[in-house]
Amino acid sequence: FLLLVVHLGVFPLSRGEAGYVLLLALVSLAVVLGVDNLRKKAFRSEVHRRLETGDVMAAAPLPHPASREQRALARLLEGSQAAATARLTDLRRVADEHRKFIDQWVHQMKTPVNVIQLAADRRDDAAWDDVLEEAARLADGLELVLAASRLERFELDYAPTESDLMALVKGMLNELRGAFIRSGVFPRVKNEGAVSAVTDPKWLQVVLRQLLTNAIKYSPSGSQVTVSVSQDGAVSVIAVADTGAGIPPEDLPRVFERYFTGANGRRFGASTGMGLHLAAEVCRRLGHELAIESSVPGGTTAVVRIGRAGVHLFDETAGQPATGREVTGT
Repeated sequence: FLLLVVHLGVFPLSRGEAGYVLLLALVSLAVVLGVDNLRKKAFRSEVHRRLETGDVMAAAPLPHPASREQRALARLLEGSQAAATARLTDLRRVADEHRKFIDQWVHQMKTPVNVIQLAADRRDDAAWDDVLEEAARLADGLELVLAASRLERFELDYAPTESDLMALVKGMLNELRGAFIRSGVFPRVKNEGAVSAVTDPKWLQVVLRQLLTNAIKYSPSGSQVTVSVSQDGAVSVIAVADTGAGIPPEDLPRVFERYFTGANGRRFGASTGMGLHLAAEVCRRLGHELAIESSVPGGTTAVVRIGRAGVHLFDETAGQPATGREVTGT
């Protein structure tokens, strides 16, 4: 258009002169676009990188914007990040308050449980036996809630040490002796010599309690629950086997899911679907393997494998659902 104006209004241009002016204009345009691209490249590249990697909540600020559009985008992202950070802070505060409430509630509930147990121990009446049984059931539930609450801050309550597995098993069997007596189920221990492993004894007892409680719950009166401790090469193995109802094959792949009760949960009742999920999550964070083998009828065997590779490393997925669990059925 400018060439046409000059050609018609100022003086006629030859083809060579018109081409030369056009070439100068194109070179100038290329220089302007190149400089503009260089000014905006850092900002544009950083935005593209964050979109590709999903790092949209990066704390580092974006490079200095070079245009009004980039400045507007930077302000929008900073505002969104500030709002998300504030929301996350509020959620963490609420979660911490809820956790503190649960901890306080559990500790407060332990007092009446202890009182009920002492009262039941002082009486011989059959009714008090029922009270003792219910108190034990309530105590197990409280321990489950407390363990689930502490699991959210697992790294603050983790103390691995070389532990005598047989001593841990006997201690837990002694702690659950009342449940064995009330259910008419007899514990049997198989030991292949001294077996030790690097683990957190308190958290491993949480796993053992849940496995033994399940074995007692689903075993008929007069049956046995067998706990074996052995060494398989560099791996220490604790197995809890019962001859109870067993787990249907269709339920086996889901036994570690949160709140899953399955057919046995509906049949026997008093199941929260949290026990095996908690046991599996604790094993995952300890670096152990938990496997369930079962047949109907025939019973269930839960196997905990503890390697000697050292303590389990924490990572950012600690709060995610456990993965890589071995669940097999026969």
